[in-house]
Amino acid sequence: MKENIKWQCVLCGNTTKEILYKEKRLPNKIISPKEVLCTGEIGARGKHGKIWICNKCKLIFQELSFSNQELEEAYSKGTDAKYFEQLKQREHLFSQSRQRIEKYIKPPGKLMDVGANAGIFLNVAQESGWTVEGIDPSKWAKGEAKRRFGVKVENLTFEELIAKPASFDVITMWDVLEHYLDPLAQLKKANKLLKKGGVLALTTININSWFSKLLGPHWPWIIRVHIWYFKRNNLIKMIKKAGFEIKWVGYQTRWFSLSYLLTRLSGKNFSWLPKISLPAPTNDIIFVIARKRKLMPYPSSLKNHGPKA
Repeated sequence: MKENIKWQCVLCGNTTKEILYKEKRLPNKIISPKEVLCTGEIGARGKHGKIWICNKCKLIFQELSFSNQELEEAYSKGTDAKYFEQLKQREHLFSQSRQRIEKYIKPPGKLMDVGANAGIFLNVAQESGWTVEGIDPSKWAKGEAKRRFGVKVENLTFEELIAKPASFDVITMWDVLEHYLDPLAQLKKANKLLKKGGVLALTTININSWFSKLLGPHWPWIIRVHIWYFKRNNLIKMIKKAGFEIKWVGYQTRWFSLSYLLTRLSGKNFSWLPKISLPAPTNDIIFVIARKRKLMPYPSSLKNHGPKA
């Protein structure tokens, strides 16, 4: 079903799109803090707005079902105690991510973690010799980062962050690109804030994974707060368009306890199961390391070019 409406693809500039998945069980309510948690609200899976695909570059995005103000308030008020139930697994994952980054740039240096949550990666990076700081809209996350690890997290979104050009040696974005109204604008901003030769490291969801193809509209990563759904090729294209040279691309395998994994996949509570850790080799997460190639003009506007209906 094709619709020609006033819209322009943020990546390729195309003006035609079509429905990929119809909206599903979309709640007629303001988005809640529980829906935006990293660990996710039980029952929030399978609830989303219309999912569209660009007819030209095949970039996929979700039509917004909430305002930016509602989203920021939900992030600000959210608490996520379950996040630390997977502390060992997250520390191991972030240690591997840090090691991957350090193949291309070594400490010491200044590292900014965008969407830092409660500071686990900042702590891992700090232990390796990086001077770290992070931003996250969650007040709870800021407090936990300070209390548990003694690391600095400011309550800001990346759009709100004001910093001098060439301030950082490394910028990391773990599972945040899919949340931005305009991901290309944020990648260009990261380019501006990195020093010459600086490194961007990011992960985001891969809608072209075998697991996504198997589950289709029931893929657990299709949720209200995920606006963008990348494939490897259009993600690389977007990062290059923002002024980066791709250094490495791969897929990130994450380890979860059996109870946590089944809860995330099914939307039901399996907390009663033994906490046995298992890998989830679904190829759902794309991991990219890129180096700043050239200065990009800072975007004059961070307005949403994609998800408008």
